[in-house]
Amino acid sequence: MRNRSSLPTMMAHAAIHHPIKAPGLRRILYCIQAWLLFSLLAWSSQASADTRYSVNIDAPSSVEDLLEKHMDIMRWLNNPRMNNAEWHRLLQAAPRNIEDLLATEGYFSPSIEQSLETSTEGNSTRNRAKFTVNPGDPVTIQEVDIRFTGEITSQGSDEQPSTSELIESWTLKQDSRFSQDAWTSAKRKLLSGLMLRRYPNARITNSKAEIDATNNKAKLVVEIDSGAPFRFGGLEVNGLQRYPRSLVENINPIKPGEPYSQARLLFFQSELQASGYFSNVEVTSRTDDADPEAAPIVVNVTELQSVQIGIGVGASTNTGARTTLTYQDLNLFDRGWRFTNTLKIEQKAQSLNSLIRLPTDQNGYRDSFNADLNRLDIEGQTTSTLGTGVKRSWGPRSFEQTVGAAYLLEHVAIDGSESQNNYAATISYGITLRRIDNELNPTRGYLFNALFTSAPLDVMATGKFLQSYAKTQAYYPLTRSTQLITRLEGGIVSGADNAPATYLFRAGGDQSVRGYAYQSLGVADGDAVIGGRYLVTGSIEVIQWLTSSWGAAVFVDFGNAANTTRDLKPVYGYGLGARFKSPAGPIGVDIARGQETGEYRLHFNLGVVF
Repeated sequence: MRNRSSLPTMMAHAAIHHPIKAPGLRRILYCIQAWLLFSLLAWSSQASADTRYSVNIDAPSSVEDLLEKHMDIMRWLNNPRMNNAEWHRLLQAAPRNIEDLLATEGYFSPSIEQSLETSTEGNSTRNRAKFTVNPGDPVTIQEVDIRFTGEITSQGSDEQPSTSELIESWTLKQDSRFSQDAWTSAKRKLLSGLMLRRYPNARITNSKAEIDATNNKAKLVVEIDSGAPFRFGGLEVNGLQRYPRSLVENINPIKPGEPYSQARLLFFQSELQASGYFSNVEVTSRTDDADPEAAPIVVNVTELQSVQIGIGVGASTNTGARTTLTYQDLNLFDRGWRFTNTLKIEQKAQSLNSLIRLPTDQNGYRDSFNADLNRLDIEGQTTSTLGTGVKRSWGPRSFEQTVGAAYLLEHVAIDGSESQNNYAATISYGITLRRIDNELNPTRGYLFNALFTSAPLDVMATGKFLQSYAKTQAYYPLTRSTQLITRLEGGIVSGADNAPATYLFRAGGDQSVRGYAYQSLGVADGDAVIGGRYLVTGSIEVIQWLTSSWGAAVFVDFGNAANTTRDLKPVYGYGLGARFKSPAGPIGVDIARGQETGEYRLHFNLGVVF
């Protein structure tokens, strides 16, 4: 039961007209007229201040909020123009207003009692209205009649979408409760099932909900015309000024003659957006006046500025304060090559990286070249590297493969030990599987990555070795607001004992075992910690979402790195954290305790690192 009241302000207007010729007398009368008008307005305001209105709704909680938010009389209570005439107009219209609102939720035979009380105390008048509402029984679906016309009725039995599947997916089933929102949503979903696959011009030609208010039953009728099935045709590209048309053509995954699919258009659009050349991309198909056998694919793009310079500052709980300077040319040699130079200076790490990425070619290959200069000073070991390499990637993001070749020069200095130099020419192969419902904020699915790197020739390395590495991360919703995230990571280096430190393993830090310092878990060497030949880490995390964007997390991490499986004894970290779903991906802030050290550490994570 709820009650609202208001105190309106009533305005009155008065005018006095009298022909007077004497200027002095006219000014005096104008002053009197203004004073009378001001007095009248003040009296009117005072009089209205003594008139109050309130509304009380007595109804089941299932409909009380609906009436409270949407009844006209409720919305008018705080309107300064409320007066006695408006009040009585709203009272007269209220029962019909209630009936209309309840009908949207499937209640067509309500019982409504209305009472009005007026009381006077001195100069104050109080008007109270009460509505006692019994919505009655809701209407349920007795029969659903869905009829199809158009070419879908003559398509092959193996062609999609099929009419039987569309009818099966209808959401307002027999005996379910009727409501206007559910009715509208069911029709929209039915139409989308056609428009998203092969029939973009489908339309509903007739729909009606026949309500039997006496028996609280409804019969639903929907007639839908599929129109003609469409296939994709050629490519129309608008907005290119500096980049070649082939850049768009080579990314296009849709072949002429392929059946129309909205999902394919969206995938093409996301691939163009991810290419890094455009600030805005729109991919559609023109079907209104097109040949159904060759509907054009229309691509509208807005190019990014080709030369970009950026500077940024930040901090990492792994490597400390950070300053970054970036130079990027998106059209190197006027061939659409992306050239990126990044200088990053952190407290514990410094790097200068150069990368050239070629546009996707007509076979779907994505080639790149890189050169890197890095220095990392962690846990008593300082590693300086100079490397260069080439890489080829192919396949969609759901199943991406890479091959590469690289050459590395490395200098390692360990506190209390002699420094050493290593080098290695390597070849590599990697795969990445992505089976998640949302790339930025996944709630269900898994990610998997495996990478194999080998130095196969003694003459080109300080020793032959093979590094095998794999990582998987899974997402599972325990309830609508509770999420489980698990992670497992492992690696082995087989072969020479003097494999470069870059290819050995250490653990600890934000994306590894929380509660421990970055790369502080490994093989003890005096006062330093160096990499080991074996790695195992994992995590179990439960997030309770308190709102659509904010959540609280509890987690347990485990893992370690060692030179032998016998020494590979996991240590544990556990703690609490906060989560926020940002447009760039999940942001996490954690407080974790390392069981082995008894220390508490702050950890910060941004996005899905994979």
